[in-house]
Amino acid sequence: MNKTNKVANISDILELVEDIPINNKLETEVDHKVALENNNKLAERVGLDEQNISFRDIVILLIKFIKGIYLDNDKVTPATRLKELRKIGCTYPAQYLLFDFCLAAALKGDLLNAKLFLGHAFNIIGISNQLNLLLSAIVYTPLTSDKHVRELLTLLALEVQPAKMESYLELYGKEFKKRFQIYENEIMKLKF
Repeated sequence: MNKTNKVANISDILELVEDIPINNKLETEVDHKVALENNNKLAERVGLDEQNISFRDIVILLIKFIKGIYLDNDKVTPATRLKELRKIGCTYPAQYLLFDFCLAAALKGDLLNAKLFLGHAFNIIGISNQLNLLLSAIVYTPLTSDKHVRELLTLLALEVQPAKMESYLELYGKEFKKRFQIYENEIMKLKF
C-alpha cells in the first residue's frame, strides 16, 4: 500500500470490499492480497501503488480516513467525515446501532449481539452493502481480536457515539457501563 495519501471518500474505500472473497465470512486470510477487478482509477484515487489489496489494507485505509489522516485536505473536519458516513447510509438512529455493534463486536466479544445489531443496521436502517459486507466479515470470520480491526471499530464507535452519552449509560445500566469502560480504555490506546 502506498504511503502517499490521496483524496478519496469512504465510498471509494468501501468499493474495494467487493473484490475481497466474502460470503458473510472472510474466505481468505486477512493479509492475503487479491487482484482488483477493473478498478484502476479507484486504486489510484485511494492511493494504491499496486492492483492488489488485502482485507487488512481496506481496514487500514478506513482507519486513516476516520482519523482524518487519509485526506490531505485541510478543510476536512469531523463533521465532514460524519457527512461521508451518512452518504453510505449512517443516519442518526443508525449511529446508535453502529455504536452498539462496535461495542459488542470488538470491545466485549459478544458476536451474537454484534450480528443482530449489524442485521438491524442493514435491514432496517439501510447501511450500504459494502459497509455491511466489511462488518459482516469482521464478526462472522471473526476478526475482532485483530489489532487493526479493533482500532477501526473503536474509531467508528467514536465517530457515531450518542451525543448524550450520560443518558445512554443511565438507560442501559450496569452491563452497558462495563462495555463503555472497555470502550474508554480502547480510546486511550488510540494514536492520532
